Amino acid sequence: MQPIPYFGEELQGKWLVEPKFDGWRLQIIKYQDSRIEFWGRRLEKNPNWTDKLKYLIEPAKKIFPPGTLIDAELCSTKGRRFIPSLLAKNPKADPLIYIFDVIFYEGRFTGNLPLWKRKKIIQEISLELPFYKTKWKRLTNLEEDLTKMVKEGHEGIVVKKLSSKYELSKDGPMATADWRKIKPGR
Repeated sequence: MQPIPYFGEELQGKWLVEPKFDGWRLQIIKYQDSRIEFWGRRLEKNPNWTDKLKYLIEPAKKIFPPGTLIDAELCSTKGRRFIPSLLAKNPKADPLIYIFDVIFYEGRFTGNLPLWKRKKIIQEISLELPFYKTKWKRLTNLEEDLTKMVKEGHEGIVVKKLSSKYELSKDGPMATADWRKIKPGR
């Protein structure tokens, strides 16, 4: 799914908060036959990055079970400016891949599960570098969480309703009011 901006309204229900990474959206697919593909989500004419990220295929094969689709953020050890180099023959930085959702797991669509159950599935996956689980916690104080994560070097925060399902449209993840992005000075 896609977060939409937060406009200051009161958030109803239970929410979590996680860092807003300054990276590129990445979907990792491990097919039933164990093939791995990496896809971008923005405005690229050909968002299939599998050939350009082929050095990540073997690590991904070890981690994810067949029939899995992961939603993640591709970042680099040297910041956003160096992300394009991760797709080059000789990267000038190392990749950091933050896993934040699971849409299919072991051949089963998990998007119909509430977010808290999808987060539980992610917790059960043993990751190896450069793959990381996105750290999250229950939202208690929006301003404090935003200040803390910005001090830690993040672009902002994303708040997500714990009961939210992963909604898909014909063209990919849908924008939803159940996921809200917040940056300083909003």
